[in-house]
Order: sequence, then C-alpha cells, then structure tokens
Amino acid sequence: MRIGIDARLYGLEHAGLGRYVLKLVETVLKADTKNKYVLFLTKNHAEEFKNRQRVKVVVCNIPIYSLAEQLLLPWIFQREKLDLLHIPHFNAPLLYLGRYVLTIHDLIKHDSTGMTTTTRQPLMYLIKRLGYLFLTSLIAKRAQAILVPSNFVKDDVAKRLKVSRDKITVTYEAVSGSLRPKSLSAADKKTLLARFGLTQPFIVYTGSLYPHKNVDLLIEAVARHNRLREVDLELVLICSRSVFWERTNQKIIIQKLDRWVKMLGFVEDEDVSKLYSLALALVHPSRMEGFGLTGLEAMAVGLPVIASNTSCLPEVYSEAAMFFNPDSLSELVGCLDRIIADSHLREELIANGFRQAKKYSWEKMARKTIAVYQQTQK
Repeated sequence: MRIGIDARLYGLEHAGLGRYVLKLVETVLKADTKNKYVLFLTKNHAEEFKNRQRVKVVVCNIPIYSLAEQLLLPWIFQREKLDLLHIPHFNAPLLYLGRYVLTIHDLIKHDSTGMTTTTRQPLMYLIKRLGYLFLTSLIAKRAQAILVPSNFVKDDVAKRLKVSRDKITVTYEAVSGSLRPKSLSAADKKTLLARFGLTQPFIVYTGSLYPHKNVDLLIEAVARHNRLREVDLELVLICSRSVFWERTNQKIIIQKLDRWVKMLGFVEDEDVSKLYSLALALVHPSRMEGFGLTGLEAMAVGLPVIASNTSCLPEVYSEAAMFFNPDSLSELVGCLDRIIADSHLREELIANGFRQAKKYSWEKMARKTIAVYQQTQK
C-alpha cells in the first residue's frame, strides 16, 4: 500500500498532539517493512526524513483549522494517489474523497464551550464551533476506521458521533524514551533550582492551560494550602506560551500568587525529567482528557501522581494515582496534605506508577495502527 500520514502536527511544539504524531511516524515507519509512506510535513521537519527508504516527504505548510486546509489540502493529498491516508486529528478536509483512517483523541470541544475557551470574537467563535460539530460528525462517518487513545473515548465517540463500535480501535499511547529517571548530585540540584527560580517542596503541572484543564482549581488549592499550613508549597507550571498562558499569568500576578506559582513556559524533556526528580508530585486536575499522557510520563520517572477521578484518567492510571473530585477544592488540598506528610504513600505511588507506565508501549500502538491500515483493504 501507499499510505499517507498528515504529519503537519509533528513535533513537541504541538504539545500532546505533536508527541503523538511524532511517535506515530517514528514507530510505524520502524515496524512496517512492507508499505510505502508519504509524509505531509511542515518545512521545519521535512529534513528529518530525507533519504529514508520507502518514504516520500511532501512539504505542506498549510495551517491547521484554516480555510486552506479545507480547500487546498484535498488536492495535495489526491495527487499522491494514496491507497490510504491517516489523519491523526479531527480536521480531515471534507473535499478529500480518498480512503482515510482518523485518530480522534477526545471530544472535549463538544463540552468545553463559551468565550473563555477561545481567542476568537463571538461571531467567529460561533461559526467555528458549528463548523467543528458538522465536520467531526461527517468525517467520522466517512472514515474507514477510527483510532482512539482509550476506551473512554471509544464509548464517547460511538455515542456522540453515532458510529459503530466495531469501526473504532483503541490504540493506547505511551511514555517517550526521552523521559527517564534522573539522579542528581547536591550541586546539580542547587544549580537546577537556581536556574528555574524554584524552592522545594514543589508540585508540577505539565500541559496546556485550556479552561477544561482545571488549573485554576490547582492554583487555588496551593494558595489555600499555604495560607492554612506551615509548609509553603510551590506550584510549577510547565506549558508552552499561548493566549491561555498569558491569561493565567495575569491572574497569578493580580492575585499576588507569583511567590508560590512559577510559570516556566516550554521545557525540554531532559530538564523536565530533572525537575520531576526534585518534585513532590505531578497533579493532573483536568475535567476531561482523552488519555492523560503527562501523568503516565511522571510515573515512568518515579514521580507520584495526583489526578482527577473523571473521564479516562482512572482507566489509564488505575491504582497508580491518588484521585480527587475535580470540583472539590477541599479534596485536592487534602491530597496535597497527604502527599507531603505520608512518605509511605509516596513510595507506594512511585512503585505502582513504574508498573503502570510499563504496561503501555508506542511499539504496541504502532503494531495495532498498522493492523488497522491492513484491515481497511479487506
């Protein structure tokens, strides 16, 4: 087969989606020794695949969610005469008439609504939202197969988009090999803390700052904890800069919480691993997730995880995390108290986390993905 992958979201600069596309391309090309591939990549990543056997690169700088994506991209795909196209997001162009597989990571945008969730003006937001609802419904029905990262998303997609469960395959994601446990000397610890302006003890949140991520609750929990307890706890936010980053930063400054909340922006994996080695826990307060990769990454490097008890997180983390109600400030503050005071609990979470993270593999994801590619030809 001649298989295309829309890899315009390839790279860590695109957060969780970018990591998925990066690992999808990397592991599928390694595992599949029969099929030929066409990668549609932006210019800044095209050179990474130069002279690869059975791989053709098409430079494609068309922006995500743009009008050009709907009008021009179908013809770019069409002229490659693909047997199958993998679109790793819900943005398949309606005018593309070829066979395709779709990855739907979540349906968060069905529930996360309102002007706080967007950077658009009200009219443009309404048009984009209606377009999203129409597009996802139609492309899901037209897809030959749909890949999802958890059973929670499988159930959600089948119910909301009214597609057969037989059409949907769960391909769990996994931890990147670039995140691994770090053992730092006393001097290295001091240098790292000074470089990022941090003081122990601290907890970490890694990910975007969209409203459904519920980071405001986490900030409030740390503030309440520090006002009521003897131990001052810092919160470290690792997230790429965006409009939502700026909004959160302004809230922190206005509320005079910047002595406790440190916004680091984007941090390379090597430094993330080091910071995790010094942190007390990673907190994942999200109201909605499709997989929750950041918590699994934390487990893989020996960092305890505190997570909300909603959506896919209990499925993915199982007994390896401490859970709380994402609507309960007091529950989250209680979790922070326990993680500080109970060393036995921390050791138990670390041990369970190592075991849980090992259950997932990008290689398994690649093999199941390739199997789905093959099944579409039957």
